[in-house]
Amino acid sequence: MMAPATEKLVSRLRDIREAAKAGGVKDDDFKKMMRMSYSTLAAEQTKASTKRKRMIAYALASILVVVMAYFYYETMDPRCLVSNNLLLLELSRPAVKCDVCKSITEIPTINGDDMTKELFLNNYAYNGVPLLVKGGAKNWTALYIFSYDYLKDLYVNTEGALDAIENDCQFFPYQTDFNTMGEVFNMTEERSRIDSGEKEWYVGWSNCHSEVTRNLRRHYQRPAFLPDNSESSNLDWLFMGGFGSGADVHIDFVQRPSWQAMITGKKSWRIIPSPECEHVCSEMNATMEKGDIILVDTNMWYHSTYIHPGEVSITIGSEYD
Repeated sequence: MMAPATEKLVSRLRDIREAAKAGGVKDDDFKKMMRMSYSTLAAEQTKASTKRKRMIAYALASILVVVMAYFYYETMDPRCLVSNNLLLLELSRPAVKCDVCKSITEIPTINGDDMTKELFLNNYAYNGVPLLVKGGAKNWTALYIFSYDYLKDLYVNTEGALDAIENDCQFFPYQTDFNTMGEVFNMTEERSRIDSGEKEWYVGWSNCHSEVTRNLRRHYQRPAFLPDNSESSNLDWLFMGGFGSGADVHIDFVQRPSWQAMITGKKSWRIIPSPECEHVCSEMNATMEKGDIILVDTNMWYHSTYIHPGEVSITIGSEYD
């Protein structure tokens, strides 16, 4: 998962990559150039096959340096860029094999009552195609217990829970004015409900506090259709708020594919093929309602979300293999 500033940076880099492709630079060549250190790029440019490619490579590197410097010094916590190497991960991301998506134009959808471990394993588990399971979480007690107030009470009254998010986990304020989950849980009741006239908000965070995890997992489980030998991450992700834009277009850098369950509210996903597959694959959309589960390899698919007006949205998810 990326912070909002990083999402904007990655989006800018996609534009730069597309400009390079339009100028005649192949995608593999672009990635190679971007992986080079800036100190060696000039030397490598002298070996380029044409003057045009040398000029494009130089221009791209210059633009990249300017963009990096701006976001690094003006909008980002330097620890994020240095420790996570998100920029380098994006530039060195393995190319997607477009056969995965070229034959589908909409996200497969299946009723949760019809989904079995065998069906999931044989048809959906590891082919890279997104999947929407309607009612896949309909029996979870989380659907009737989780709320802003419930989560606030849990985190505020569990010693060290808020500090864990700030110091050991990750917090994404997206387009809000919050800097910590403590600030999120300190908003007025009217704003927490997003009453008419109140400022909208949407945040995401990972949970790495063991006591909070135990309490949350009393009310939900990993999807029942995941194979018995499938390993799930110990880290859970929660997203909460509304309405309008949730997360901007981005790609994740996590270890495995992800599932996400709709606990309250309604959320739509926009799922976009990676640049190397845009000429053969289609953009797709899916809308999650209460009790639905979506499975997406967010390392492969660019994606953004939209939160529908109504009930405050809460989703929870994790990775699986």
